[in-house]
Amino acid sequence: MKVFVTGGAGFIGKYLVKKLLDQGHEITIFDNFSNSSKEKLKQELENIQIIEGDIRNMDRISECLQNYDIVIHLAAKISVTDSIKNPKETFEINVEGTKNVLKACAKQNVKKFVALSSAAVYGNNLESEKILSEINDTNPISPYGESKLEMEKIIKEFCEISKISGIVLRLFNVYGKGQTDEYAGVITKFADSIEKNNPLIVYGNGNQTRDFVEINDVIEIINEIILLDFKKKFNIYNIANGKPIKIIDLANLLIEISGKKIEISFQEKREGEILHSAAAINKVKNELGYNPKIDLKKGIKKFLNY
Repeated sequence: MKVFVTGGAGFIGKYLVKKLLDQGHEITIFDNFSNSSKEKLKQELENIQIIEGDIRNMDRISECLQNYDIVIHLAAKISVTDSIKNPKETFEINVEGTKNVLKACAKQNVKKFVALSSAAVYGNNLESEKILSEINDTNPISPYGESKLEMEKIIKEFCEISKISGIVLRLFNVYGKGQTDEYAGVITKFADSIEKNNPLIVYGNGNQTRDFVEINDVIEIINEIILLDFKKKFNIYNIANGKPIKIIDLANLLIEISGKKIEISFQEKREGEILHSAAAINKVKNELGYNPKIDLKKGIKKFLNY
């Protein structure tokens, strides 16, 4: 199968591309390399076409997107903090850029489209015990979350009026080795602090909850999806572990696994941060057979090389 991956040089992209290459697929990466190195990528991946380009350039995407079976759309601006500082750029990339990729798909007769969205579309759920399913209201509290929700709506509209069938995956907190410093999640940051014997920084009181999913579980479901017949024109699925944890408990878990005596430093809550986030994953389990295999403790041990 010929697969076109936007943002394929990023954290999730590199894991995915390696998996797809192992499965025998023909892969093209389309990336602007704003947060990665083209030369380093060439060294890491063989037998792959790499195209440097920006999804904000419609003509560039369209000329490159010929004779592909599926597009996996990973290219995005994913920093909540950056989105608050520069919402215009976030919307240009996440919304207008996605429109360009969809238009190119329609022009080049690419019929299958998979895109990554985010739990940020759900917004701030103040009820810590509430589990978020795909039918829950969406009320994002950051420009990043707003841009991802708008992206989802655009994909749905395109699928309704074109021959494209789309699947959107709402990722919760993905972790794994290889995250860049700019976009590193809390587990990566905690691990880095432990390695340097620095205090773990917790923003707010640490009672905010997150649902962490290991990168390889994410890659497995994407790998399964591209082989499916897209029976519905459009669908959305939560991708998570289904077992939320408080950030303070996460910090203590990493300290416990490391065996080190590390302090926890509490700092002021960050603007735009969701307080509670826990996912229902029944839909993706029932419809696509998703079954996360790596629980949090096992994943952290693997991450810390313990």
